[in-house]
Amino acid sequence: MNVQSVVTVADAAEDPVTDAPGVLPRPLRLLRAALDQRGIRYCHWKSNIRLARALTGMEDVDLLVHREDAVAFQAALAEAGFRRTGSRAGLGHPGVFHAVALDEASGGLIHLHAYLQIVGGDSLVKSYRLPVEPMLLTGCRRLHGWPVPTPEAELAVFVLRVALKHADPVEAVMANRGYGATVEELAWLRDQADEARAIDLFAGLVPGAGAELFGRLVEAIGDRRALLQRMRLGVHLAWTMRGLRRLGRIAELRSRLHRVAAALERRISGRRDLVLETGGTIVALVGPKATGKSTLGDGIAESLSGQLDVIRIHAGKPPATLLSAAPRMLLPLARRMFPGDRPSAYDSMEKRRGRGHSLLYVLRMTLLAHDRRALLQRSRRAAAAGAIVVSDRYPSATEGAIDSSCFDAATIAACGSPLKRWLMRQEHRLHATLPRPGLVLRLEAPMETAIRRDAERSKPEGPDAAAVVRRWQLETQAEFPGTPVVRLRTDVPLRDSLRRAVTEVWARL
Repeated sequence: MNVQSVVTVADAAEDPVTDAPGVLPRPLRLLRAALDQRGIRYCHWKSNIRLARALTGMEDVDLLVHREDAVAFQAALAEAGFRRTGSRAGLGHPGVFHAVALDEASGGLIHLHAYLQIVGGDSLVKSYRLPVEPMLLTGCRRLHGWPVPTPEAELAVFVLRVALKHADPVEAVMANRGYGATVEELAWLRDQADEARAIDLFAGLVPGAGAELFGRLVEAIGDRRALLQRMRLGVHLAWTMRGLRRLGRIAELRSRLHRVAAALERRISGRRDLVLETGGTIVALVGPKATGKSTLGDGIAESLSGQLDVIRIHAGKPPATLLSAAPRMLLPLARRMFPGDRPSAYDSMEKRRGRGHSLLYVLRMTLLAHDRRALLQRSRRAAAAGAIVVSDRYPSATEGAIDSSCFDAATIAACGSPLKRWLMRQEHRLHATLPRPGLVLRLEAPMETAIRRDAERSKPEGPDAAAVVRRWQLETQAEFPGTPVVRLRTDVPLRDSLRRAVTEVWARL
């Protein structure tokens, strides 16, 4: 099939079903306009039974783009606000890439799969290079305002893809999870397609294939109970199409093992594989107690982690390290023995910069600084690898402020104990070597609002209005020189503050 036979989007037949007003997210509206304006040859090439869901951001958008239009397509993506992503585990496929865009209205991400060539077969490795692009891009019609292949082309490719997924026992098991959707999609395509034309297209893809093989495949795919038949036909089809394999057996096995190991790592860690090509960052949420740091942090992570690698941390309460694990076990006993030496006794700038720090307090703050550095160094490495790290609280450059170094030079010099002076210097040095965040969201709300929210929270120790007032100065004096700081009012509806927070984070990724 020559290039001239591939129609452009402008030539595609119009389907009477169009977008419902206000449903299509803005990034997709902008993308479609940019693609059509540039005359780019593209279509949404698979799973069009669920295209409406994909266009609302509930599923991935799968666009096939003519290879000659690749450069113009990249420009259209950027114009519409999409950003390319990569796989942190190296799981990409040739000619296929991912991009995401923020839908500011919902606060969620739109996930786009872009195909410059079709690779298929098994679910993980995609062992076959399927030369079906001209077929899919020719004679497109419009569905919900987007170009899609003819029903015959989509049916022929669908049967081929499903059959190849049954050529391997493990892959067959994976393909049959939720198999009802496959049966439903086959019926949907058959209702629309001229089956004789679909058979001709299928025969053009599979050497020696005809109506008999196509019919057996359609019958087996449409019967949920015919797993063994699908597997036998899948093996036969894979052998027939062995000339289209893009990987040899050893390379395929190696790739499959790598992908299985990566999938296990994701399941254990709970992290996503995709990261932005522009890299990750550390986002710090700071501000007085009960201004919504945890709530907004969770909301930001939920908005972005559906597609991207996001890590949640609490820099104010870092996990124990080997050095601090044993001393932390003794904290309950220390609290009972020294009730007047709790950290809350130092909840003022004046107290922290004064004299009379107990050895217990100095030791605890030094170990806390050590644990905090360990957590933030891991976070820095993760961000450098592409992760978006969202942190409750963060140490600042202001000595004496919350989560920052407790001991300035004057305090250290005035201490009469050599041991405490040494510990204070270690605490100060540890804080001086902490990585800076990439963005600080400084949350602000009236003190009355913070006191009310603190009273409404369910906490083991109960509400403590005095603590909110006492810590206010510690939590509002922190400065972050050299780091972008965005002030966010949180005495507004949560939806509004979360939308603003996600938008600010996205703008700096």
